Amino acid sequence: MSFAAAAAIGGMLRFAIANVIARRWGVQFPLGTLVVNSSAALLIGLLAAWLDTMAEQSQAGSIIAIGLLGSYSTVSSFSLQTLILWQSHYYRQALLNIGLSFGFCCSLVFTGFMLGNQWW
Repeated sequence: MSFAAAAAIGGMLRFAIANVIARRWGVQFPLGTLVVNSSAALLIGLLAAWLDTMAEQSQAGSIIAIGLLGSYSTVSSFSLQTLILWQSHYYRQALLNIGLSFGFCCSLVFTGFMLGNQWW
């Protein structure tokens, strides 16, 4: 798979998943972006553990990590949605979004890496 194809797939997945979640649970809180970024964090942790077992860096690993998961997860959407919450005076939701996105995603990368180390 090429880098461009992986990036296109990641972007389309992000769009589809975030929209399904927004239609189901609304847009008062950017839950779709949080779900997308959280799942990407777990997957990249697993991928990092798998790549750690290889003697040489894999081009496929870079394509998946940067192309697919990089375009699937989105710091820019998170940042914009947080700004919109703040400007709309939803200060608690904005701070919750920051805390959950940073804390939960970082813990999921760690969890994914630890699980991956046990699996591989």
